[in-house]
Amino acid sequence: MKKYYPKLTVIVAVFVLLIIGNTYLTRTQSREYTSEEFLMDTLVSISTIGTDTALLQQATEKAFHEIRRIADLTDRFPAVDTPAYQKSDIVRINEMAGIKPVIVDEDVFKMLQLAQEYSRLTEGAFDITIGPVMDLWGFGQQKQKVPESHELTRTLALVNSTELLLDEQAHSAFLKKAGMSLDLGAVAKGYAVEKAARILEESGVKKALIDAGGNIRVLGEKDKGVPWKIGIQDPRNPAALLGILSLKNEAAVTSGDYHRNVQIAGKTYHHLISPRTGYPAEYNMSVTVLTRDASQADLLSTALFLLEPQQALALGTKLSDTEVLIVTADKKILFTPGLRGKIELTPEEGYIYDEKANDKS
Repeated sequence: MKKYYPKLTVIVAVFVLLIIGNTYLTRTQSREYTSEEFLMDTLVSISTIGTDTALLQQATEKAFHEIRRIADLTDRFPAVDTPAYQKSDIVRINEMAGIKPVIVDEDVFKMLQLAQEYSRLTEGAFDITIGPVMDLWGFGQQKQKVPESHELTRTLALVNSTELLLDEQAHSAFLKKAGMSLDLGAVAKGYAVEKAARILEESGVKKALIDAGGNIRVLGEKDKGVPWKIGIQDPRNPAALLGILSLKNEAAVTSGDYHRNVQIAGKTYHHLISPRTGYPAEYNMSVTVLTRDASQADLLSTALFLLEPQQALALGTKLSDTEVLIVTADKKILFTPGLRGKIELTPEEGYIYDEKANDKS
């Protein structure tokens, strides 16, 4: 029987090597883990890529927990006498308007500071104290209406970011006039996405894509030497793409007149309301912003949408680490020079690429 031992030893050794090899391949083979939740009035998807599925799963859950926390803090319309109502800093700030300052969470304070900065940059074209006007239209509520001009005039008097007082030492926020209210719809989602991205990074995730209703943030590349590819929707055809962006460690957010529309007396109105007029802004169809930070991309895409195209393009060009793509109301496509090589335009007929305007930018 001894003469069979060497062969048996070889067979056992090969078998053990196969097990070790398969285990090593299993541990080193990249896998994708994707999870989705409906949060902040949109479907939020987080896709992570790595070799440790357990790590990806745990990191994703931490990221979603943070998005839920930011959503609770910034919710304007939680049901009264519910846990969500008690958690909302925005509800408390609005309720205490004209009465007293409210101590808020550190992240809420940072969002308010950021929003005030962009209000100054746009000379008031963007303003998070737009809440009373949004309520007058009925956005976020069951019934909408087109306000009367006298109603808008009266309500616009309550819109003024300079009357939002922020005390950095106390971490408090105070709306000076009774009836004022905050709406963080253009800030909170991007901020939550950026916080989630940082949690994934801190957890050891190297490759990820977060999509919160078109609010995109990516970590790393999708593959070695291959960036993440993100489509920009055609503002007038949901089945078509206007272009494809290549992203690496960046955020891309689009604000468009085709999002959150309402039909009132047979006419369509969108929710991007100008703080200057009280009506939906009509200069642009969509504005896409690329930055390193999703909170800035989210806020800036709304702020620029509310500006005339050339003003928006000029501001986007001045800001560091920022690129902008604008589709004007008359279907012209404008973008900052830094987007060259990062975007493949695929517009359908009818769109105009204004080469001179882009060269001047």
